[in-house]
Parts: sequence; C-alpha cells; structure tokens
Amino acid sequence: MQKISGFPFENWLLDRIVAAKSIVLMTHVGPDADGLGSQLAFCRAAELKGIQVRIVNEDPLPPRYRWLDPQGLCGHFDRDAAILESADLALIFDANELQRIGRPAQRLKARGVDVWVVDHHPVAPTLDVQGCVDIDFSSSGELVFQLITALGWPIDAGVAQGLYAAMSFDTGSFRFLRNQSRTLRVAAQLLDTGLDANPIAEALFSSRPRGEIELLGRVLQQLQFADGGRLAWVACDSSLTEGLDVANDAIGELIATLIGIEGVLVAMMIKPGRQPGEHKLSLRSKTAVKIGHVVRPLGGGGHDHAAGATLTGELAEQTRILVAQLVQEIRRQQPEAAGQV
Repeated sequence: MQKISGFPFENWLLDRIVAAKSIVLMTHVGPDADGLGSQLAFCRAAELKGIQVRIVNEDPLPPRYRWLDPQGLCGHFDRDAAILESADLALIFDANELQRIGRPAQRLKARGVDVWVVDHHPVAPTLDVQGCVDIDFSSSGELVFQLITALGWPIDAGVAQGLYAAMSFDTGSFRFLRNQSRTLRVAAQLLDTGLDANPIAEALFSSRPRGEIELLGRVLQQLQFADGGRLAWVACDSSLTEGLDVANDAIGELIATLIGIEGVLVAMMIKPGRQPGEHKLSLRSKTAVKIGHVVRPLGGGGHDHAAGATLTGELAEQTRILVAQLVQEIRRQQPEAAGQV
C-alpha cells in the first residue's frame, strides 16, 4: 500500500505527526549530512515546541559529522534500542526503503508502529510506503524545512544549522539546484536566523582528513575510462584502504571527484559492502545523461543523476556488465559525440 503526500502537505500527514506522543527519527545506514542534518533540525525544532522526538539510527554518528551534533542527540541501535519501545510514530528521513534503515525500522515494524518516510527520492511503484515524498526537492533538508514550517514549529539558528548543512551537502554547495530558485530562498531564510554558514561549508567541503587524500591517490591510480573518456570508473576491493585511517564511507565520497573530470559524463564507483561478497555501486552523471533507471533492475534507487545499488556476485563480471551498459546508455543519450571527450 502507498499513501504519499507531496508538498504542500496533506492534512492527514500533519495531523498524524501532531497527534504522536513520542516520535523516533531514523535515516539510512551509512548516514550522510542530508539525513543527519534533517534529523537534528527536526529534533531541535520539536524540542523548542516542547515535543518529544528522539533519533535512533542503525549506525553511530560518523566522526566527520560530530560537529553537527554537539549535544549528542544522534542515537544508534546498539546503544539506544530501548528508546524504540516507547515510540508511537517513526519518521525515516532521506530514504524510503525499510531495508536501507536496518534494525531500528525492523524493531518498530514488529511492534506495529507506524513507520513513515520524509524523502526526496523516487519511490518504486510496488513499494509499501506511507508519508511524504516529493522528488522536486533537491535535498531532504529542504523538504524538512517545509515540514517544520507547516507544523508551525520554530526555526532558530540551531535548527537552521542542520537544515543548511543538509541542503548544502546534497546540492554540492548549491551547485545542483534542479533550476529551482526556491532552494536558494530557503537558504536565505536560514541565514536570516543569524546562522553562520562559513563553518558549515568548511566542515563539509574543506576539512578532509589526510587519510582520505591518500585514499584519493589510490583511487586515481586504479581509475579507468571508457567511451573515449565519457565514462570514468573504478572497482575497489578491501585492500584499497589498508593502512589508512579513514571512515567506512570514505571511498564513496570520492565519486564527486570522478564526475568532476572534464569530458566525463558518467562516473561509476564500486566499493566493498558490509557483508562478504557484497559490493556497493554508486553512479553519478552530468545533466546530459540520466542513469537512475540503470540501478532499478538491480534493486537500487536514487535520482536521474545520482543513484546506487547493492551488488552480489563476482566483482569483475559485475563490473564488465555495468561498464558495457553505461557506455550503451551514454551513446544512446548522446550519440552525436560517441567515443569523444
């Protein structure tokens, strides 16, 4: 069953949130600044209103985002599972598939708690989902700003920090706006709270650990190109991070560098997954080529120009198939310059 409200929000969505006595927030495994910033902003806005909202994710807060949560509001399942027992509503930010949330969602569903989503990614037609999904928003943070506003909750500089971080992260420092001026108007309203955006920009985009720079060098050594340089790809195994002090998600963050190469229309990165024999696929593309549909037969999801999936099987064979498929997609969508940089 699907019961989904876009924006502007329908009354049944807002009424259910208002009626909840104890709300738990979750985001996807391997949390990023969009999901975390959205959670923290919603949590703090609720606190200002005197409403109980807690955060319980599958994973602990990644070290790179500790600056975003100085109060220690981000809980995780192994430490804070008991919080789930009192919740009567759960909201998932920045994802709409329960398997991407992990044990917190499983525990709540087993208890019969409503688990709803607040997300900006496309929803598969067969997926059982309730809540708010609007793919016109460039980040979950921007959508959560509208939700907080619709609920009549206050937005001070503390709330604005999480929202601005979420929006900045998912738009690549406001480079990917989907040609919507609304995003910049929301950012301006957040700055009007007295928020200082400079530390956020530095933390997100100018504070990479040395280990990640060394990792980038290793990735670039393994980088390969196809279709005359229009596809850049790398398939990594666990040996890539040996001897480096880097977070588990550090490899995936580097795909932004690959798609930034001149002449590259599509970038593909395959990295080790959490389980033996599992691999994580990430795709990015420039506006000339859409790649979101490529991952759907693999059980993945995302947007037209940023998508991913979990792969199983032999890495070399999976890579060969995907490279061939992506080259075919590039040539189909941009045939006039096939094979040229």
